[in-house]
Amino acid sequence: MQLVPVIFAAVVAGLWSAPYLSLAAVLCWPLSATLLLAAYLLRQRTVFAMALLFFGCSLLANLLYPLQLKSNAIVDRAELSSAKLGISGIVVSVGQRADERSSLDLRVNALKTADEDWPITEPFLLRLFLDQQPEGVLPDDRVTFAGRVRKPRLFGTPGEFNWPRTLASQGVQATAWLKDVTQLQVEPGVDYSVGRSLAVWKNHARGVINASLATEQAELVRALVLGEGRSLSDKTRRILAASGISHLFAISGLHLGLLALFGYRLLLVVYRRFDRLLLWQPPQRVLPLLLLPALLTYLLLTGDAVATRRAFCLAFVAALLLLWRRQVQPLRLLFSLALIFLLINPLLLWQPSWQLSFAGAAGIALWRPVWQDLLRPLPAYLRMPLGLLLVTVAATLATLPLVMLNFHLLAPVGPLANLLCVPLVAMLALPCGLVGLLMLPSLPFLAEYCFLCCGYVLEFSLAVAAWLTGLPGLAGQYHFLTLQESLALFIFVLPLLLIWQLKGNMKKILLACSALFTALSMWGLQPSAQAITLNMLSVGQGESMLLNNRHQQAILVDGGGLYSDRFDVGERLLAPALGSLGVKKLTAVVLTHDHPDHRKGLHFILENFAVEQFWSGAPLLDLHPELQQLIVEKGIRFHRVAVGWTATDLWVDNEILLFRAEDPTFDKNDGSLVLYLQDMENGLLLTGDLAQAGVAVLLAAGFPGPVSLLKLPHHGSRNSGTERLLDFLMPQSCLVSAGYKNRYRLPAKELLAQLETRKIKLLRTDLQGTIRAESTLQGWQLSD
Repeated sequence: MQLVPVIFAAVVAGLWSAPYLSLAAVLCWPLSATLLLAAYLLRQRTVFAMALLFFGCSLLANLLYPLQLKSNAIVDRAELSSAKLGISGIVVSVGQRADERSSLDLRVNALKTADEDWPITEPFLLRLFLDQQPEGVLPDDRVTFAGRVRKPRLFGTPGEFNWPRTLASQGVQATAWLKDVTQLQVEPGVDYSVGRSLAVWKNHARGVINASLATEQAELVRALVLGEGRSLSDKTRRILAASGISHLFAISGLHLGLLALFGYRLLLVVYRRFDRLLLWQPPQRVLPLLLLPALLTYLLLTGDAVATRRAFCLAFVAALLLLWRRQVQPLRLLFSLALIFLLINPLLLWQPSWQLSFAGAAGIALWRPVWQDLLRPLPAYLRMPLGLLLVTVAATLATLPLVMLNFHLLAPVGPLANLLCVPLVAMLALPCGLVGLLMLPSLPFLAEYCFLCCGYVLEFSLAVAAWLTGLPGLAGQYHFLTLQESLALFIFVLPLLLIWQLKGNMKKILLACSALFTALSMWGLQPSAQAITLNMLSVGQGESMLLNNRHQQAILVDGGGLYSDRFDVGERLLAPALGSLGVKKLTAVVLTHDHPDHRKGLHFILENFAVEQFWSGAPLLDLHPELQQLIVEKGIRFHRVAVGWTATDLWVDNEILLFRAEDPTFDKNDGSLVLYLQDMENGLLLTGDLAQAGVAVLLAAGFPGPVSLLKLPHHGSRNSGTERLLDFLMPQSCLVSAGYKNRYRLPAKELLAQLETRKIKLLRTDLQGTIRAESTLQGWQLSD
């Protein structure tokens, strides 16, 4: 039994369990040390010794996790102040984003208010988001601006991507935003540094590419050659993701490998001209070392991405092994590098780029016997395309569970698209781009032609990918899986990767075990009876609620939606939440009123989930055009709620009633739909964004039954007549959906005081995240 895979598996297990199982450091440090000491003293690779080693390393990894997420006192103070601060720091890096936006990573060393300077004993890294690209800002420059410091935080929805942890893995402890780039004061830094020189070269290359090519071509070339994949438009990114070729436009091991290959061939020609060199050492022992500075320069130039760093480390170790004439199995080397990466930065385990990089390389290494043994007898014209296809299939299988877990997108056309596009990009576009970079300092006019050729090839490749995804059955498909479904997918894929490494009966045992575990996982996915539940999803300054019953019927009431067009609440929050909660189809969607903070998230849901019915208080033709189009295209049955209380047949056992008030003077808020549900003695009332006039009409109409759980109208506004509802209904508990530190300061202080006076419990999404209410014999049981 090999040590490295055991230690790697232990570290992964310890880190992965850490967010759910935080162990007491006081007890676990000595326990882990004891286990490791016992494993060392045994010095035998028996099952018992390996178990001691596994649990000891796993405990240590579990304890390392919270150390990576420790807070900074000055950041906590700035977050609590909520005031604009004078912020000054040194630029560490400059990032390019889509729509001419950018970001600066700053090492902040000065904070101040109008009255005082805040002492900073330990500078922290802040990511400043800018709506424009700053002119001439380079690493080591000092910048000063006025802004609010924010700690990265989760919305608090199930299945949400952990953005704060991703930033923490990059060392970023706080964020800020600046709308007007002219408010940024810049002082030039030192005249020379490696980072500054590379940034100047990169800016020059970016300028030449932008001036020489059309906008779309320039974006593609910059992504491929300079590592600026974030500058690609949303449309382009969707095509690349749906066709499974996004990895071609992210700087990776492919780019570094081709650069090494071209450099090796060039140096080999020179090396062979000198007999003394050939007599001294064979070229394969010396030239890989000579290429390392060039590879390191390209790594730093393109932003030091995780995949490129992994490829460089592999190249570095391989060069040393060639020099020492040592042979190491590729998988063992890969496991060793992955373990070193995790020990240096444990939070990399949750970075999708790190996961996909090592998983893809592992899949290719596991399938290496296929093209070594099976393809060797074939002629070259068959061996090359079949080898490329097998490499693509191996990498796709290895990364499939991770892609579904992180991005939820299945690309059926991926192997075919890679078979066609990889040669175009790897053999034509990338060499042209790299040659253009090399020629840029001395032969700029030839560099422009190289970039132009690169742009045409990439544009053609993108067109091929778009055409393939348009073929019947080959379009990218979103699938939002539960954690259990992801585990079943992993168990199903694992034997397909390992089967070429095993022989004889081991293959049969592996396949049988995999089939058994997959069957058990899928059996565990069968729906079970449950109580009626309400999940008030935390979607920022908006509103969205999910109702479930015992028959696995689900109703989505509103879809949230931030006013920013750069964050799709439906894609980023609602869909992962529905998938995590096991919802595959919706019995109905209820839109209380057509305001962006209640409607925008529904676009993605209607497009990617099966929805049977859509209920609204407004006619179909009065809804937002995108909603109209989706409802018609998907064949969703549309219902307009009549004035007053309307009984629906949405659920099997429980009657759901909808109420609509109508008055020519009402705005959309007062025209909000109201939903009532009663289960046993538990009454639930969802009031949309009713204001005083709408509340008055609702009170005059009366209620179908008791209300023990009330969703406060209009996010807890002071002008919604909520106190009248509280006095009339006397609910036991209330819910409110509001954004964290929202600019409207909701829920209002006056309303909070009224609830406290009446001793009514309040749960709010801005503080508790997603709130779950379950109907029981003892009433509504609330949890967050």
